[in-house]
Amino acid sequence: MGTYHYKTDAGLVRPKNEDNALVSENKDTGDVLMMVLDGMGGHSNGDKASKMAADIIMDRFLKMKKIHTMWGVKRYFLKAIKKANREINILGTNNIEYHEMGTTLVFAFIRGNKVLLCNVGDSRMYVTSGRNITQLSEDQTYVQFLYKTGKIKKEDIKIHPKRHVLMNALGTYPSISIASKIYKKTMDRILLCSDGLYNMIEDKEINEILQMNIETNDKVRILIKRALDAGGIDNIAVALWEEGE
Repeated sequence: MGTYHYKTDAGLVRPKNEDNALVSENKDTGDVLMMVLDGMGGHSNGDKASKMAADIIMDRFLKMKKIHTMWGVKRYFLKAIKKANREINILGTNNIEYHEMGTTLVFAFIRGNKVLLCNVGDSRMYVTSGRNITQLSEDQTYVQFLYKTGKIKKEDIKIHPKRHVLMNALGTYPSISIASKIYKKTMDRILLCSDGLYNMIEDKEINEILQMNIETNDKVRILIKRALDAGGIDNIAVALWEEGE
C-alpha cells in the first residue's frame, strides 16, 4: 500500500499559512488520495479557499462508493473539483471579505497500478522512477505560456517579472478548466508540492532528498527545512507517497 506523509509550513516571510496538504487512504479498498493546495488572495483569505476546496474534495473521497473504472473515478472527482470551484466563487462574489480569493490544486488518486492526476494552477506533481525525477503536472502560469509559445527561453522562466501570474485557479471564475490524466503507475514515489518548495530548491536537490534511505516523514521534514534554509519566502506544502516493500 505504500507509506505517505504530508506537512505545511508558513515559511519565514508570509504572515499566515494559506497552503494545505492532505493524504488519506481508504482502508477497505487501498485507494489513496493526495492533495496540495496553495491559497491566494492575501487579505482576501486564500487560506479559506484552500481549506474549502480540500474539505469538499476529501468529503467526496470519504463518501465514495465502489467505482470500478478509473474513467468513472475521473468523472467523479472532476465533479467534486467543479463543485469546490463553484462554492469558492460564490462566496468570493457575494462576500467582500473573500473577494477574489482562490487556490491552486494538484491532486493524485492512486488505485492499484493506476494514478489519476488533476491540476489547476502551478502546484506541482513530481514522480520518481528509479533514480530519475519527472514533473508530470504542467504549470498553468503566464510564463509557462510564454515559454510554450516560444516567446521566452526556459532559463527566463524563474527570473521573469510576471513569473507568479497564474492563468488558472480554483474559485476565481464561475467555471473552471481542469487538466487531468490517468497514468499507469510506473513510479515509485509521488511528490505533490506548492511553489514555496520548488521555487526555493532545484529539482535535482528535491530528487536527492527523495532518494535518501530514510523514512518518508523525514524526507518531508528535510524538504521543508531546505526550503526554509534557502529563504522560506513563501508558504510551503508537501505531500509524499512512496511505494511499499
